[in-house]
Amino acid sequence: MLAVPLILILAVFFVSKWALGRFESRMELGRRAQAPENITGAQIAEEFLNAHGAGDVQIVPHDGVISNYFDPSRRRLFLSKDVREGKHLAAWALALHEAAHALQKGEDKDAFVWRRTCIRLNRYIPMFTAFGCGALLAFMKMPFRNVFFVFVGICVLVMLLNLGTIAVENNANARLRRWMEERFSSSPSALEKMEILLSAIATRELGDLVNSPRYFFFSALPGTSGPRP
Repeated sequence: MLAVPLILILAVFFVSKWALGRFESRMELGRRAQAPENITGAQIAEEFLNAHGAGDVQIVPHDGVISNYFDPSRRRLFLSKDVREGKHLAAWALALHEAAHALQKGEDKDAFVWRRTCIRLNRYIPMFTAFGCGALLAFMKMPFRNVFFVFVGICVLVMLLNLGTIAVENNANARLRRWMEERFSSSPSALEKMEILLSAIATRELGDLVNSPRYFFFSALPGTSGPRP
């Protein structure tokens, strides 16, 4: 009876680990690739935003457990120091991808807000569920099989929600791609490398599930993470 849920939980963690490893390995390669121009990630993001009439977006320095993301409610783009000041393709790709979310309006914006909710669920729900299941075993004396089914079911659900909203990330990349084809017309090799980096960035949050303990203990608990600027 435990074979099916065991296969499911292994599949969930395999997908998460694959996405995390893919993102980290490609970003490492991107950090070694110098950008075609001597400007930073923040500067190229600002150029992109201004070119699309989104000059109202504020680029904010933010080094924390969670960084490099766009906040649609406050129209702020939070960038870590490495991305903000980096002059390599990894910095450009991350800054531009997140800046592209600022162009998502109407239904696309609603989808992006839902996507952010799914990402949060992927980051925090597995650990909350693990503690809850531990309490059920210790205090309610529920059978391990039933508790395990609950844990697996919730992990599968949050992963499916994450997978089901990746189209939002691809939409941001599509908006960015049209601009990049013209912007990097004189640097086809840089454009090709940027495409590889952006495809990994689109799926990076799938890796958040396997990092759930880190997010839980360093950003979810009171006093573990400072307020955003």
